[in-house]
Formats: sequence, C-alpha cells, structure tokens
Amino acid sequence: MRGGLVAICLLGVLVGARADAKSVALIWKGAKTQADAEAFFRAAWGEIETLLEKTKWELPEGFPKLVRSDSMAGLKPGFWVWLVGVCDPEGAASALTHLKVFAPDAYARDVEVEAMDRACPSIGDAPLVSRKETLSLSKGLKLRVITQEETQAPEPDDEFGEQFTQTRYYFVLLGKKGELLGSADVVGEEDFNGDVRQGPTAYRCQLEGIERSGADSLVLTRSCRAGAAECGSTVSAEEVTRVTVRGATLSRGATTRRNEQTMECGD
Repeated sequence: MRGGLVAICLLGVLVGARADAKSVALIWKGAKTQADAEAFFRAAWGEIETLLEKTKWELPEGFPKLVRSDSMAGLKPGFWVWLVGVCDPEGAASALTHLKVFAPDAYARDVEVEAMDRACPSIGDAPLVSRKETLSLSKGLKLRVITQEETQAPEPDDEFGEQFTQTRYYFVLLGKKGELLGSADVVGEEDFNGDVRQGPTAYRCQLEGIERSGADSLVLTRSCRAGAAECGSTVSAEEVTRVTVRGATLSRGATTRRNEQTMECGD
C-alpha cells in the first residue's frame, strides 16, 4: 500500500511538472516551405525589427529563428515558422500585444517547453497606445498613429545632463493584409531641460492636433515655448510635420516653424 502511495505521489509530481512546463510560443510568420519563410523574412522583418527596437521591445539572443513546426510539441506540423520567443502565459500576452501593433499577423500557440528553456522578449515600461486618428487609403491601405512615452534623467554624477519627458508619435502604414509597409515618427508633447551651447536650455511643447490634409496626408502640429533661452534663440513657435502616403510609400517631411519669436539681445 505504501508503495502505491509513493507511486501516486510521484505521478502527481510529474503531472505538476508537465503543467508548469506549459509555455507560449510567439510566432511572427509561417510558410509551408523553408524558401517561402526565408523570403518573407527578407522582405518584411527589417522594418518590423527597427520599430520594435525603437519602442524598447528586445528579442532574446538568437531570435528570431526559423524552425520546423514539427520540432515543437503544440504546433501544427508541416510548416516552417519564425519563432520570436517562448514565454510564460503572462509574459506572452504583453509581448504579443506589442508585437501585433507592427506585425498584425503574429500569433501565439501553447507549447510544451520547460520553464528553464523559455526565452521571452523583454518590453519597456511604457506601453504603445493607439490614437483615434487614422487615414484609410486606396487598395485597402491604412495609416495608423501610435504613441509611446519616453523619459530620460541625468546620471547621479552628471549635474548638467539632459532631462526630458516626451511623447513619440509613430505613423504606421499597413497593407490590405496587415503587412507593415512603412513608418515615420516625430516627437509631440515634450518637456526638456538640459545643458546646451545654443538655443533654449528649457522648453515645453504641447500637441495642438493631428489633422488630415487632402486625401493622403496627416499633419502634426505642436506649440513650443522656452522657459530659458540664449540671446537670439527661439522662445516660441508652432512646429508642423507632415506625413504623406504616395502609393504604398510613406514619407515624413521636414519639420517647419511658423509664428516664430526669438529672444531679444541686450545692448
């Protein structure tokens, strides 16, 4: 009887271990052949990776990697898939939400991987937030606006280091099937203090709005005012940035100023 109880206890431990080993694979894209999967990567991953890096989404070392779906219990066999990480369920949810902003066809699957073998992407503390402004275009294209908060503080031993908080606006062009076609970014709201040799040493900018201009452009306008400025530098201005779509190409124009005022110089 005692031997039976020991066997039952050991069985319980093994079942618990298997339950703990349930992990979640994050997959960017898949194809039936290795050649097709590699072609997808060459065509699209570079732009996605650039945006992920800018928004503080860090891949585990060695990822993404192309694997046969047969090699991981839980995946449908017969495919080649781009694996971008293996996480616990909570980590997978956060990482996938971020990834799908730039790669809407990314997905997650439950797999059997031991906890010690997981490799989950890391994400920053500031989430991505979708704005209401969008631009629906011909051929099913869509221009979306995403924001993320950014901060920087000087090092403890750097008395005059830069310190800022700002909101970065990402303009993301997606194709009919959700594929990423292009992106541009610009800073909106901003509160800056720093040691600069020319120009304002402290200023604050507020978003005035993002407006549609014609059938193919969005225009971001912000109003900036200096709190402290050098002689001859700008003390207030409106800054305007235009993002335009031509065909399947997105471009950001140079930021221009209007209603600019400068600091007067003494005699």
